Amino acid sequence: MKFGLGVNVNEPLQDVVKKSILAEVLGFDYLWVSDSPVQLYAPVVASAVASKTSHIRIGLGLVSTLLRTPNQITSSLIALSDAHGNRFDLCIGVGDLRQLSRVGVNAHTIQGLPLKVLEAKRRIASRLLDHGIRAKIWLGAQGPKMLGIAGNFDGVLLNYSNPEMIGWAINTARLRRKPKLTVGIYSPSYVHLKPDANLFRMAKVSSAVVALGTATPILKQFGLYQKIRKAQEMADASPTVEAILRMIPDEVIQAFSISMRSPNLHGYLAEVKRLGVSHVVFAYPQDYSLKTIRELARAL
Repeated sequence: MKFGLGVNVNEPLQDVVKKSILAEVLGFDYLWVSDSPVQLYAPVVASAVASKTSHIRIGLGLVSTLLRTPNQITSSLIALSDAHGNRFDLCIGVGDLRQLSRVGVNAHTIQGLPLKVLEAKRRIASRLLDHGIRAKIWLGAQGPKMLGIAGNFDGVLLNYSNPEMIGWAINTARLRRKPKLTVGIYSPSYVHLKPDANLFRMAKVSSAVVALGTATPILKQFGLYQKIRKAQEMADASPTVEAILRMIPDEVIQAFSISMRSPNLHGYLAEVKRLGVSHVVFAYPQDYSLKTIRELARAL
């Protein structure tokens, strides 16, 4: 099993770099640099991180193919690889529909999204191959339609952490029948020995954001839709974060985050490994400080 740390690209760049250096020293396999409409441009962060590290692989994404064209995405990978070597992987997909709507992209009106993502992947892979770049291309997916194209990728990253949901995704898309496909999870995380109230709240906020952006069919499949529908309506009306959190039960938060005491982590990882997961990315707020990164490394 390989482990990655998701870095918060909204922090000052020097802080991201410092934490990335520590992650490499501590033996993490991957750093994942997210890309979204409301964050810093991911390739810039990835370049800064690569310039101060030597061997840790750097994943770029999720990169939305509704925001970046295949040529833009490929050009970024080529530039990064030319500057820092073949250390970069890529995760593409549709992205968070709520965040996309904030920049005027209404994904609900676009037909055939899975095929559009697959065509983007093929164009990216072809151009990277022409340049001799060995980058693993992952699919960021949730629901059955997008998971249906997972077999055409090198890996798939799920953004829910509940073992039942992970098992459903693997079985629905018959991912076990694709031995060359790596199955991973990318989740808000807070692994700790002694919880800090502020960090625990950050983990709840991060997982609430993921839950609110989850496709309705998945929420209904696991009986979560009614539990967060009112919170979704409140989010659309722009209330306070605290008001939204009060509307979302803890069981929903737990479904979308890896939040637990350090001694419980190995049991959880063993469970998802039995399901077929071999790549786990611990995202914000696990990278909140050098201390929280070290705490995760000790737990692993």
